[in-house]
Amino acid sequence: MMKKLFLCSIALLTFFTYSASAQTGKEKTGALLWEITGNGLKQPSYIFGTHHLFPLSFLDSVSGVKRVFASSKQMVGEILLGDMATLAAELSAAGMMPQDTTWQMLLSDDDYQLVDKQLTAMFGTGLQSFGVMKPSMVNTAYTAMLYRKMYPNLRQDEAFDLWFQQQAAERGIEVIGLETVKDQTYALLDATSLKQQAADLVCMLRNSEYVEQNSKKLNAMYRAADLKGMEALMLSDDICPMSAEQQIALVDARNQRWLQKLPSIMAAKPSFIAVGCMHLVGKKGLLVGLQKLGYKVKPVLK
Repeated sequence: MMKKLFLCSIALLTFFTYSASAQTGKEKTGALLWEITGNGLKQPSYIFGTHHLFPLSFLDSVSGVKRVFASSKQMVGEILLGDMATLAAELSAAGMMPQDTTWQMLLSDDDYQLVDKQLTAMFGTGLQSFGVMKPSMVNTAYTAMLYRKMYPNLRQDEAFDLWFQQQAAERGIEVIGLETVKDQTYALLDATSLKQQAADLVCMLRNSEYVEQNSKKLNAMYRAADLKGMEALMLSDDICPMSAEQQIALVDARNQRWLQKLPSIMAAKPSFIAVGCMHLVGKKGLLVGLQKLGYKVKPVLK
């Protein structure tokens, strides 16, 4: 479950390359781009669910996305992606294992050998190199590399989130981040214990074919704009299930913080909001959350 979620919820993965008012509280499906109106807004804003590891050419098939983006007065993303070198450095620093902790403390001898062997097979080097990193950092790097092998034509510099922010900068409109790199690295690297992170990594490495299959399912659902299917996949029984603690840190708590910020942002200027697709889905997702705040949310289908 963890890997399916990362692809649509953590923008930092790009550095490793992946009338609605009558329906308040109901889940949404059938589109990746949604119009937000009402609740005092003078002009509509729009929210788009991104996939952090997906070909940029896909945007040409999403009805209305480039049109409404071109008409927006400000662009809103998960984090600001302008200074890539600084962001990569911050991520690298946050991903370092504490000096008082070793992988031998986190893994049994058999699991240690498994991780070392699988990393060597994927990267050509094992825990002699990766041992300085937290398990979730290794997990994320492995997942992104697995994704690259599955889709070798993907380009890191064409990630949706990055492209929108670059285009906004070229147009001279403001780009706003809903959170900081520190917020994302905490959710990804520090919200759960190192012991649990190591167990998650071992489970993923033992079941990499299953992870690959589910990634393909998620991609098909994303291409079909099937938000209900994405939610079902997220909540389904899984060989490597996500804990409630991880779900809260990676998705639910971040959604709540963003919902506190979005009203004033949208009130200031018509906004184009681009966040990972998993933040849109479900009863605790942004679409339902915006409805509960009094907005009308409807799909853009043409």
